[in-house]
Amino acid sequence: MNRFTANQLKVIREERGFSQSEAAKYMHISDRTLRAIEANERQVTSDEIIQFSRIYQVDVRELLLEEYVEQSEEQILFNRYISLYRIFDQLGDKDKEDVVWVLKQRIAGLI
Repeated sequence: MNRFTANQLKVIREERGFSQSEAAKYMHISDRTLRAIEANERQVTSDEIIQFSRIYQVDVRELLLEEYVEQSEEQILFNRYISLYRIFDQLGDKDKEDVVWVLKQRIAGLI
């Protein structure tokens, strides 16, 4: 792991309002282990990076790539949605219809 990732894990945890104890609990690791990760004293596994991204609700790239974080908000949103579109595009027609139906239901519930 590099210094950037260790720092990002701490910064994003704090931005999301998690204490080290809370984050460690969600990660199923000790507070001591989390402190070592955030201090760049312990390597973080790819599985842990994925789990951190889920807990903190951020894109994995925000934890790993400094140049990704330096992008504008528009660029970041575009990258997220283009990935979603690529997955959607691979679905069959019936599955696409189902996804659109679910989205319409969710949108109707927000109005």
